[in-house]
Amino acid sequence: MKSKLLYLILLFLVGFHPGWGQSAWELKKDKDGIRVYNRPGAHSKFNDLRVETTLKTSLSGLAAVILDIKNYPHWSFNTKTAYVLKQVSPSELYFYSEINSPWPASNRDLAVHLHITQDPASKVLHIKADEVPDFIPPKENIVRVPLSRESWVVTPLDKNTIKVEYELEIDPGASAPAWLVNAFATKGPFETFINLKEQIKGAKYQNANFPFIVN
Repeated sequence: MKSKLLYLILLFLVGFHPGWGQSAWELKKDKDGIRVYNRPGAHSKFNDLRVETTLKTSLSGLAAVILDIKNYPHWSFNTKTAYVLKQVSPSELYFYSEINSPWPASNRDLAVHLHITQDPASKVLHIKADEVPDFIPPKENIVRVPLSRESWVVTPLDKNTIKVEYELEIDPGASAPAWLVNAFATKGPFETFINLKEQIKGAKYQNANFPFIVN
């Protein structure tokens, strides 16, 4: 009886412990120093994504690019427009983004809560960009993305080199078939980071400094 009870308890824990049973990341693309991984999504039928790379910049340099919302169309894959909705502090804001979708799908949009924090001991930078679906009303003929969670873990290797570990969990919503989204899932993150590597070379990013970041 005791062994059966123990088995049931373990079964309950395995079945309901968050994160247990999550599939391992599978490398899908490794080119130009950018590694793109995916795995079956934990909270949707769409694959989660992960990118690992290094960038020649400081922690503040990357933060400057991430906080320059209006410039997203120049590097973030398929971004049509982006602008700040609400500035909470120098390291926290809400922004809007509209994403171009391939025909015949409708464009997608989302309102995002962006927050940058730093571990004072390790200097590791944490960037969270989580969608807030009801932050603004939906727009006509544009599909509101129901789920988007981004996280960046940025580790300084030296004064001018950082290691980036980026993860994205997303559900584009509406009628986008999972097989189509997943089939092209590596293209978006790879091109985004290729573009980011070029954008971050700009003087306004390379010379950036923020009082909330210790480089």
